[in-house]
Amino acid sequence: MATVHRVTDAYRRVITGLPEAERAGADAAAVRSMIEELRVSLFAQTLGTPAPVSEKRILAALDRLSAR
Repeated sequence: MATVHRVTDAYRRVITGLPEAERAGADAAAVRSMIEELRVSLFAQTLGTPAPVSEKRILAALDRLSAR
């Protein structure tokens, strides 16, 4: 659960610094989806996820989002 909390907190920090249009954009939505997929991968492992997901991948996506 700590992993999910870390990426969620990081997501909130990045989103807060973005302009309103980017907060509602496709890239921000993609990161939110990745966080949900991470939850699935950790707590319902037998369901699987459509793409590989990890804390490292989510943090990298957040870095790209905030670098704009």
